[in-house]
Amino acid sequence: MQGRGPTVFARAALAVAAGAALIAHAQQRNAPAAPTKAASAAATPAQSPVRLRLAGSLCNSMTNQALASQLVPPLSSSASPANSVNANTLQAMQDQRGSYFSQLDALVPFSGLYAVGQADQSFSTDYGGRYTYGLEWELYKEGRAESKRTLERLRLEGKAQYLQLQRDTEQRELQEQLLAVEQMRNKLLALLYQREANAVKPVLERRRAELAAGRATKADVADMEFKAERAELRMRHYAGTRDVLVYPQAQELINRIEDVQLRPDPELADRAYERSPEVQLLSLQGQRSTILPSTRDELSVRLYLERNKDFDRQPYNAAGVRVRIPIGSDTGIDQVALASQNLYEQQKESLRAALAQKLSLLSERLRLKQNDMRLLQAENRMVRQKAELACYRLDHPVSSLTVDADRDVEELTLQLWELQREILTARLDVLEVLTEISALVKPREPQELYSLSAPQR
Repeated sequence: MQGRGPTVFARAALAVAAGAALIAHAQQRNAPAAPTKAASAAATPAQSPVRLRLAGSLCNSMTNQALASQLVPPLSSSASPANSVNANTLQAMQDQRGSYFSQLDALVPFSGLYAVGQADQSFSTDYGGRYTYGLEWELYKEGRAESKRTLERLRLEGKAQYLQLQRDTEQRELQEQLLAVEQMRNKLLALLYQREANAVKPVLERRRAELAAGRATKADVADMEFKAERAELRMRHYAGTRDVLVYPQAQELINRIEDVQLRPDPELADRAYERSPEVQLLSLQGQRSTILPSTRDELSVRLYLERNKDFDRQPYNAAGVRVRIPIGSDTGIDQVALASQNLYEQQKESLRAALAQKLSLLSERLRLKQNDMRLLQAENRMVRQKAELACYRLDHPVSSLTVDADRDVEELTLQLWELQREILTARLDVLEVLTEISALVKPREPQELYSLSAPQR
């Protein structure tokens, strides 16, 4: 036993040393190799979040006048003023109406005075010839009274035709005005979608970079690609529209359209009724309906002064009266004329009610459009506050918040561009309704239609 002791201890020590060597070798195989400088530099971007600092430039651009403004910029039309045919025609008709009606009223009826004559020659030589010549004054049929009635009827028909033409021209002129507003909207949308496309492009590039770095999904990129494509397609469409008419010259009114306060509805309805060509046309048609044929139209009373020679008699002068009295009655004529007058008066009252109803509907629509616009402005203020808060978080990150301030700034900025587009087009929506109201009321001065209240802060 004593001879074996050292050998046992030596073997045990050798076994412990071999085990330690195996463990160390195993750990050395499992441990990763020491990274090189190049490998460390390549691994750093993958481990740290992608920061292109686009949000910083967006925060600075939020104070840009183009994004902060809620006013429609000056827009120039490529159309010629001469293209507004109906507007020019209507203005000429309004200028000429008074003189045309005065000329109709100044027409003088036929006096009924005739120069008459007759000559005969007998076939018998014993009798010779005869003749008559002189003057006749017809008082009724084919004379002054009939001419006066005919002229009055033609005068009413001429005025009625003029008012019909004026009414039709007013409707076409309103169509021109609405088309001009629509073309102005197209030019404005082309400008706004161009700005929006320029704003979406860098955000789309950032999303694609985030997708490559694993910080965004394909859905995020697809959403931004859709916004970019929508802005580009809309911009191309509206930029390709052709101007036919000159835009409304109401820049100051458009940019204060939310402050427009219409006159009271009853006042607008009375003014629209007074100036409506439809009402004036009904009045003329009512007067025309009373001019009906009657037996009195056949009455003839002629005063004459003649010089006569009757065959073998000596010439002589004569004066007298010739009368032709119709035998009959005008039963029911007066009742028909009265019924016609009542019918046209009822039509005028119906038109008054229709004008009041249409003005009430348009006034409510205008106020609703103004309300929608104020809601968009309030939403714009809310989104702007959120964007300012996101910009603050960008420079002062809070570790307890998991939100991405960069992405919030980008998305809120794009939302501001969309809200600006909606606000500016809402201004033209209000202008369109105001144009329809103006076509009914026909104000000679803007104060007869609306007033501008103090801007709301």
